[in-house]
Amino acid sequence: MEPSVLPTTKKPNAKKIKISSLSDAIIISAFVIIVTSIVFNWMSDYVNPPDPPESPNPLTTDEWDAWYTALDDHQDALDDHQEKIRAYEGIYSLFSSIGVVMLVAGLFYKTVNNSDHLPDWVRVAMMVGVLYFMIRVFTSEISLMEYVELIALIGN
Repeated sequence: MEPSVLPTTKKPNAKKIKISSLSDAIIISAFVIIVTSIVFNWMSDYVNPPDPPESPNPLTTDEWDAWYTALDDHQDALDDHQEKIRAYEGIYSLFSSIGVVMLVAGLFYKTVNNSDHLPDWVRVAMMVGVLYFMIRVFTSEISLMEYVELIALIGN
């Protein structure tokens, strides 16, 4: 008897995900930085402030002094909490800005250098989209409808 040949589990059309160029690496790292900034934004929203000291009804001056000391310690802890929130918000702002600029750079580089295999109309559409995205990132926050209205006013 001959041993039976077991079928392989390898799929013939299975494709491996690979980073084929520098632009892909820049785009992927930009998304990682943007997601990291979102995590810091979430952390700034969900950091709990310190609990205030209990407010007993003190009778002696020593009890009053201890309560005022606890109140001062709570104020210091509250100031530290606010500093931590500002630090998280600052990291969020920095990382999101860097991530968006890296995304623009990666998309622009991919459109210019790594799109030789695409038809010309796809390259043109990619370039228009990337240039529009660059304009939106590096200029004002005017919406698309406001752009259309401005163009319509210029035409009149």
